[in-house]
Amino acid sequence: MQYKYLSLLRKDELRTIRKSKREFKKELAFLKENLDFFLKTFEVLSKEKVQDFSFSQDASYRISYKIFRLMRCAFNSSLEGYYDVAMALLRIAYENHLLMNYLSKNEREAKLWFEGKIYKPTFLRKNVSYSSDSLYRDMCEFIHSSFKSTFAFTKTENGKAKATLGEYNKTHFMNVFMLMQMTLISTMIWLSLTFAQELMINEKWHSVFKKTVPKIWKSIKTGTSK
Repeated sequence: MQYKYLSLLRKDELRTIRKSKREFKKELAFLKENLDFFLKTFEVLSKEKVQDFSFSQDASYRISYKIFRLMRCAFNSSLEGYYDVAMALLRIAYENHLLMNYLSKNEREAKLWFEGKIYKPTFLRKNVSYSSDSLYRDMCEFIHSSFKSTFAFTKTENGKAKATLGEYNKTHFMNVFMLMQMTLISTMIWLSLTFAQELMINEKWHSVFKKTVPKIWKSIKTGTSK
């Protein structure tokens, strides 16, 4: 390993942060704007009385907040060059999104969840219509110590092994960026359906929502933030 002190490693991480912000200025601004709107949604819902929520709504609210926390950490990890960590966090967010989707449509199951019932990822992938096994497998590569995931973040120079810590990689960054956009938009749409009455009557929120959704879908389709 190249690093003898954490202070030297931190220099590389800070260098990666600066380069990421310089190379992906528009993408990061776009993502930050959308995450701000995601956070704004919780502000709107926080004005509602939790005791008036159904079990399905309460579960969706709590799980979506966990998804936001995971995305926030994934955002910071990707900026520092820890793309494998970001992908691992986003896989957890994906599993939580599937759970939110399932419970939001099943009041009885949501009640059982509050009582301690556990829904495994395999069950959710079979029971949520738009789940993707291929996407899940790709993200699993960064959870388990497969050759593919570990080889992506080590390299050999002059016959010596070197761990790539906090180093910038454009391809890995874009993969994380696109997956974050997919996670964000799918969660936001599901929240808008679950809390349609509470959110749609807020004119300011609804106006931003109508503008945000097409922009994110376009970003995902084109692979850019333009």
